[in-house]
Amino acid sequence: MNFHLNIVDREEFSYPNSFIQTISSNPEIDIEPWWFIFFGEGDVNYWHHTLKKLYPKRDLIPFARFNANDDIACFDGNDTSGDPKVVIIHAYASDGWELHGSYENFYAWLDAAIDTHNSWEEDE
Repeated sequence: MNFHLNIVDREEFSYPNSFIQTISSNPEIDIEPWWFIFFGEGDVNYWHHTLKKLYPKRDLIPFARFNANDDIACFDGNDTSGDPKVVIIHAYASDGWELHGSYENFYAWLDAAIDTHNSWEEDE
């Protein structure tokens, strides 16, 4: 799997190890209603360019999409710490209203995604 995102209008972004380990696990982790964006089908680049067009002041690296709305989980592309902050962007919201939440890092987001998954499972 290719874990580097090469996009014409920005330098290469390296995903944090926590993310790479999680999406490399076998069997795949089930976090529905969140879905990891598939790299091989070009969705990462599609969402990157779409979000850049909608919110040009933000440097967002999308990695997951919420099934029930237009929320996209993204790494802060300006964070070069190796453990970047995660922001939840509500795609297509008016500029200034797009931020729906943030997490300290990928594992903090993943914990919340698993909690959401467990809640959804209980409701079904």
